[in-house]
Amino acid sequence: MPRKAPARARREFSPALAAGISRLERSRNYLGPGAVRTALRLWREFVADPYRRLRGDSEGCGVWECCGDPWQAREMLEGVLLALPRRAAQELRRHIDDEW
Repeated sequence: MPRKAPARARREFSPALAAGISRLERSRNYLGPGAVRTALRLWREFVADPYRRLRGDSEGCGVWECCGDPWQAREMLEGVLLALPRRAAQELRRHIDDEW
């Protein structure tokens, strides 16, 4: 019999949250397709780093999706939280705060 996945396993978005995010990414000119997932990934990587290191101006490739600023990603996620419906925002907040 297979074992259950650990409680902190990576959870995917519910259909309601995925639809809300997709709607926001299409309707806001500052968001592109996949921008929320990218921002969430950047924030999770920053939080998972025990030293919480930020890259300097000379470090990284300069592409936001790869080496973006986690604090800018967090600010964008806060804006998305404010724009989402209450239940979807609560679920996204759980995804954001999961690692913190």
